[in-house]
Amino acid sequence: MRGGALAWLGLAAFVAAPSTLAAQQPLFDEGNRLYQEGDFAGAADSYNAVLEGGFESAAVYYNLANAHVRLGGLGEAVLNYERAARLDPGNDDIRANLALVNQRLLDRIEPMPRFWLLSVFDWWMGLMPRGVLTGLVVACYLLLGAALVMIVLRRPGGWRRGLKRTAFAAGVATAVLGATLMVRETGLAEPEEAVVMAAEARVLSAPSEEGGLTVFTLHEGTKVRIDRRAGEWVEIVLADGKVGWLPAEVLEVV
Repeated sequence: MRGGALAWLGLAAFVAAPSTLAAQQPLFDEGNRLYQEGDFAGAADSYNAVLEGGFESAAVYYNLANAHVRLGGLGEAVLNYERAARLDPGNDDIRANLALVNQRLLDRIEPMPRFWLLSVFDWWMGLMPRGVLTGLVVACYLLLGAALVMIVLRRPGGWRRGLKRTAFAAGVATAVLGATLMVRETGLAEPEEAVVMAAEARVLSAPSEEGGLTVFTLHEGTKVRIDRRAGEWVEIVLADGKVGWLPAEVLEVV
């Protein structure tokens, strides 16, 4: 982004498998048309219809977030930018728009310093888009298989030594990239996070309106980490380390 301008005038392209494309592309195109015509509520309905049809992608969440920004719904905007970022963590437009929308929020939360190794891990997990990572896993796996076949078929010699090195490197790459893909796809590396959807929410010291004291207040669009649940209540943790309880109904899970 340049000059602090958001990228929501440029809508993301829809990429899907052929079977999904046939069913969802018209709805997605309709959402884009309505958005360009200024009917942001209609555009949001079309993008939601794509999601309700069983398909999700970073592009759909990104465009839906853009529509909610235009409608003034900061909570919905943050929620859908966060969902888009989880599917495409390396997308600069998503990250830039999310950062700029966060500047509009009422709550100012300074995150605690993180251990450098965790920062490196986060960088690695978000380094490559899902499609690129999947392609590399497949390519390394095929290279490993080809090298092993060549080792079996070729006679001992210099080529065999080189093929063994190739097989070893391809095996290591397949294992590392495959593990990265598995962790990302299963969500093991991502904590359960949620966004405050209420205009204002009192965070209590206990999971009860009667027994809990107000420890601080949060506002629409603030992201929290869910630590545990107790009935209709959730214990949340902020990036600055503050802890408290909120009714689950005021949150939407990312």
